[in-house]
Amino acid sequence: MIDVEVIQSVRTITKISKQKKTPDRYNIFLDDIYEFSVSEDILVTFHLRKGLTLSENDINEIMDNDSWHRFYTQAIQFLSYRMRSEQEMRVYFHKKEVTPPIIEGIIAKLKENKYINDSDFANAFVRDRMHQSSKGPVLIAQELTEKGVSISIANEAIKQYSKKKQFEKAFAWAKKQQKRKNRKSYQQQNEQLKVKLAQKGFDSEVVQAVFQEVKQDMNEQEELAAIAFHADKLYKRYAKKYTGIELKMKLKAGLYRRGFQSDLINEYVEKLDDSM
Repeated sequence: MIDVEVIQSVRTITKISKQKKTPDRYNIFLDDIYEFSVSEDILVTFHLRKGLTLSENDINEIMDNDSWHRFYTQAIQFLSYRMRSEQEMRVYFHKKEVTPPIIEGIIAKLKENKYINDSDFANAFVRDRMHQSSKGPVLIAQELTEKGVSISIANEAIKQYSKKKQFEKAFAWAKKQQKRKNRKSYQQQNEQLKVKLAQKGFDSEVVQAVFQEVKQDMNEQEELAAIAFHADKLYKRYAKKYTGIELKMKLKAGLYRRGFQSDLINEYVEKLDDSM
């Protein structure tokens, strides 16, 4: 309760008015001058009323409590959209320039009321990524640590992403990739697929298992079409500087670097004799 004894200079509440835009907040006037605003909860908690006298200590206590209550309410609103890690909450408050003591008090209260819990957050985060993305466990665990979740909690949460689920997710993604039009060589397509699976966060065991399952035999007609596409581009580049055998060697070297088989390269380039 507020000590209303006059131990130091005091001021008197002369008016209390409800805010129009924020009905649950009230303007407090001291000695006919607007001083601060408070929430309805603070108004009730401190028994604020017209005629009540307040010391400077009383005013500071009321304002500190109102700030805490206001930011705590904002924190609950922020959490209503989705779960947050403890670090995400701290970043949220720092952006609002909330003082460290108030931040620590709010964080402690949120944890006490089980509104934030990094273990629960991590488990939910992994489940969401498993169902809503094609990311592997390595990337998901990395995302968690970037959100301030400890490595031990992240590793524990990622256990629910079983090898079977990883294979199913990676396999489905790989099959979609194979349906896309690709003018790379058969070798480059295979290498690219394995690299992309690893980049998506799947470990080498899963990558290899998926690759063996989706690997297709080379289609020679498609490979020759891809060679023609790249050979045409290379020819336009090299024909400006080279001719004859030197031009053919440049074409062969360029196509070989792109992963095409030497026998198919030789077969294609030899057909260019007439045009060269």
